[in-house]
Amino acid sequence: MNQIKATLIVALEHNTELSSSKKEEIRKILNGNLPPYEEILKKQTDEFNGESGELEGYECPICKNKGVIAGYDSKTLNHYFAECSCMKIRRTLRRIRESGLENQLRNCTFKSFETKEKFQKELKSIAMEFIGNEDAKGIYIGGQTGCGKTHICTAIAGQYIKQGKSVRYMTWRDDSVVLKSYANSPEYHDIISEFKQSDVLYIDDLFKQDEIKDADKKLAFEIIDYRIRNRLITIISSELYISDLIEIDEALAGRIIHLCGKYKIVIMRDRKKNYRLKGI
Repeated sequence: MNQIKATLIVALEHNTELSSSKKEEIRKILNGNLPPYEEILKKQTDEFNGESGELEGYECPICKNKGVIAGYDSKTLNHYFAECSCMKIRRTLRRIRESGLENQLRNCTFKSFETKEKFQKELKSIAMEFIGNEDAKGIYIGGQTGCGKTHICTAIAGQYIKQGKSVRYMTWRDDSVVLKSYANSPEYHDIISEFKQSDVLYIDDLFKQDEIKDADKKLAFEIIDYRIRNRLITIISSELYISDLIEIDEALAGRIIHLCGKYKIVIMRDRKKNYRLKGI
């Protein structure tokens, strides 16, 4: 054994690839002067946990922005790595950014929604019931402009983000134009998949345009039908009544009625309910 140790020490001294500190560490092992292994594990663990990482968007004092923390098992004397608790916060922040609702979510909550009028109380009550029903997969809020449809739909979306679901925000007027422009291109499938496959899709102001063409109806049907078949949650706001949708396209209206079940809210058109005009 001593001869083997001597041979290893000679080989170590002639090794040009190892640093001086690493050589010293190996010498201690060979000479039996190494501190207890658990002490080494603790030192390595502390060194890792003290290093700074490169994750952005949230300053974590626990993992120093690495996303993971190190530890060791004193029984097996093995290292292990665990996800830091900050990753839940980071994923929530990412979902908010990806949803397209980052600015609206700050202001449009259930708590900040005014319920002075009867229709406002009913709107909030039905929306909160919808959130609490795990079997509910769709809600339609239509009618009077400026009555709080966007506020309450955003509040619903915010609750789903808090639950850890991915939310996609779709402004019909803008996003439908983009999707239709890609209809005959190879990229179409990938682009529309973002709207089809998200855990939650919020379609804001469905059919908010003067002329609704066949391409618009086809696009809406494709997205909504997919989401119904895959039991994905869809939030729809529109200035149209359900009866208006039936006049536009019976098949599409039928899918929306099926999707939303009892969660269809229509605010009758009344300029007094347009809170954007208050004080004018």
